[in-house]
Amino acid sequence: MKKIRIKLAIFFISLMFISSILSFFVSSLFPGSIKKEIMLNQQAIAISILELGQKTDLSIDDITKMTSTFMFEVHKLENIDSLEISNEELNKIQNHEIVFLSGKTFPRAVTMLMLDDSYIKISLHPHNSIFKLVASRIGLTLLSYIIIGALLIALSGKMALKPILKLSSATKEVAKGNFDVQVENNSDDEVGQLTKNFNKMIRELKSIEYLRKDFINSVSHEFKTPIASIQGFAKLLQKGNLSKEEEQEYADIIVEETTRLSKLSSNILRLSSLENQEMLEKKTVFSLDEQIRKIILLLEHKWSNKNIDFDIELDEIQYHGDEELLQQVWINLLDNAIKFSNTNSSIIVRLYRTASAAKLEISDTGIGMSEETMLRIFERFYQGDKAHSYDGNGLGLSLVKRILDLCNGSIHVKSKLHEGSTFTVELPVA
Repeated sequence: MKKIRIKLAIFFISLMFISSILSFFVSSLFPGSIKKEIMLNQQAIAISILELGQKTDLSIDDITKMTSTFMFEVHKLENIDSLEISNEELNKIQNHEIVFLSGKTFPRAVTMLMLDDSYIKISLHPHNSIFKLVASRIGLTLLSYIIIGALLIALSGKMALKPILKLSSATKEVAKGNFDVQVENNSDDEVGQLTKNFNKMIRELKSIEYLRKDFINSVSHEFKTPIASIQGFAKLLQKGNLSKEEEQEYADIIVEETTRLSKLSSNILRLSSLENQEMLEKKTVFSLDEQIRKIILLLEHKWSNKNIDFDIELDEIQYHGDEELLQQVWINLLDNAIKFSNTNSSIIVRLYRTASAAKLEISDTGIGMSEETMLRIFERFYQGDKAHSYDGNGLGLSLVKRILDLCNGSIHVKSKLHEGSTFTVELPVA
């Protein structure tokens, strides 16, 4: 942070220094007003010299001493060969006119006249020239610019860097795992936008951290239950003195729980993989209606055991996407419809095409769900009020939602408790 402040200070001081130097040279190259002032002052001195020569008996040396000032010196010249004077200017001087010789350079500002037969020169004092005065004034001005500029930069830099220092302090807190920190923001500039985005990021991180802890707790709970069952029934089998029926029953329970653990592990790994995936990689063109028919046949042993009838109406739709992932979607949705349907009930499956999407509706007349369950049904590990009386781990619909998100699709649910549910899936089609 100090480096930024130093760089800003050096930049602004250099800028002021360069601008002052440029101003100095500009004023040196175009000193019209200063020359005019010098000319008027020297002309006044020349008039005084002529009046003194006409009205007094003072010698030329006395007159030159009397009319010299702290700014201008007046002296008599024996010859003017060393001066750069044109013939026109020389004729004017010899005709007793007052002639101002400005020359091409700024320091040369001389007035010439003749008193009697002597040439009189009025010029700036070498040690007290306007050039030196202007240079000293510009030097003082430059020094003032630097001092005032440095103070202003120090103050403005401190104010400008204050929110950045706050952000730096906040990031250190976040690095320690503190997601409750928020940086005060009262501006809409770039730093204000950065602060706003930082605060938003912290809220998102806090939410992710909460979900991570909740996920770990849920996973621990879901693994703990079947492991406890396996451990308990394994200990009973170790004790012996059990009938063949009891041994078979306990062994079947252990197998069921290990199957549940295996399915849970597979779903967690699949969901984790999909969460880190941003786009579908294996896209092919396949028949949606044919895929759904195959899934219904695949689950025949489940719906036939409950004597469930299927009312199927599937339009022919070709879809370009990941066939394997969408198969997982239909398996989860149809398996849930069968699982939560009553015996001797029916399930309606409709597939049709709209102007821009393929829609699949799966309706059952099962147990339905409450408003709270509908709001949370796609959360990981969430199971409704009566879900624990059925086999499941609360990850199936989370997988469905994530897969459809990757397909740029959507899923909606309508349900009434004890009346059934309808899941509607939309997939964009060209």
